[in-house]
Amino acid sequence: MPFLNINSHSLHYADSHPDGAPEKGQTIIFIHGLGSSQNYYFPVLPHLTPNHRCITIDTYGSARSTYTGQPISIASIAADVIGVLDALSIPKAVAVGHSMGGLVVTLLGAQYTDRINAVVAVGPTHPSSTLASVMSKRSEAVSEAGMEPMANTIPYQATGSASSALAKAFIRELIIGQSPEGYAALCRAIATAPVIDYSAVTAPFLLLAGEEDKSAPLEGCRVIFEGVSSQNKKMDVLEKVGHWHCVEAPELVGNTIARFVAELAL
Repeated sequence: MPFLNINSHSLHYADSHPDGAPEKGQTIIFIHGLGSSQNYYFPVLPHLTPNHRCITIDTYGSARSTYTGQPISIASIAADVIGVLDALSIPKAVAVGHSMGGLVVTLLGAQYTDRINAVVAVGPTHPSSTLASVMSKRSEAVSEAGMEPMANTIPYQATGSASSALAKAFIRELIIGQSPEGYAALCRAIATAPVIDYSAVTAPFLLLAGEEDKSAPLEGCRVIFEGVSSQNKKMDVLEKVGHWHCVEAPELVGNTIARFVAELAL
């Protein structure tokens, strides 16, 4: 399995085109959400890899990127993403992020404008006192009881009415395979996330929101979208979709991202 040593920890990743993006294609880097892994994006990659270089990573503390006790913040995850781009000699990329990863890519768009061609935020979380409280309690809960209680509830509570049993089973597998210590550290990173200066995001911006998403509700998504300064921005609300967009509606999400990225070259 391919790993990169970034900022003194090991990150597992996959690269669809290690020799470089196809002609006229983009390089796209994907950052998953809490309790997930790079595999979250694999249902949508077939819509993108024929024309673009797609790099997926396991965030430090998640899945195969083993937690080793280092502190984690939204800023440190963003720095890891830039570290991956540097290690692979990629000057600029489109950044796609889900949930916690949506926070990360929005921060990248605000603070690393010279490295980000465009931002795709999928169900991005908007920092709030409510979110901080929920994440702090969840950090304590998994530290005491492990991942199984989360795996037994989240796939059913955080998906939309059109979600299949197969999608829920996949989500359960993503969650139950996490390190409780890494998951708890990532919960704390979300709980302490700063409100990003959305107005500093000027790159092309796409936000995908789930109509039935209780974890990243439409109200917060609209705050993010309205705050972004990009002249090229679009928000799509996906009907009957909850918080696990790429698993619940992979064809819709994949095609929407593919159209957005294709337009960047026009």
